[in-house]
Amino acid sequence: MKIWLCLRPEEIVLNASLPNKDAVLRYAAELFHRNGTVHNEDRLYQDLKAREEVMSTGIGGGFGVPHATSPDAENIHILLLRLAEPIDFRALDGSPVDVVMVLVVPESDRQTHIRLLAGIARLCKYTTFLETIRRAPNPERLIQDVAELEKRMAFH
Repeated sequence: MKIWLCLRPEEIVLNASLPNKDAVLRYAAELFHRNGTVHNEDRLYQDLKAREEVMSTGIGGGFGVPHATSPDAENIHILLLRLAEPIDFRALDGSPVDVVMVLVVPESDRQTHIRLLAGIARLCKYTTFLETIRRAPNPERLIQDVAELEKRMAFH
């Protein structure tokens, strides 16, 4: 699954000032509610929080991928946050997180949810992926750069 196809400029926030993991999850739920992805902001927040309680989605290298399915969501949505300051995410490698991709997937489409996570895992194998996010001057350029990276990956 091509991640760049799921990225929208209005769901990319560069240099977000969020003090901790809970603030990230709340911000994501608020944004997804505001843009109409979900109707029940609190339910999405609780679902994201419950997933984090099972095991941190801080996968290492400064990257976190909180995710949830939602009965409200009609399509896949990805909120990409580049944090102004790294935060403790209880990541698997113990490193603070400065890049977060929050995924919301329709509850009826769990297979897509798994494919999306696998696509992100493939991207994470390339050190240039996180570097691309960290240096992007704006959301549009970030999407373009991720698309180029995914196209190059197809030939490896």
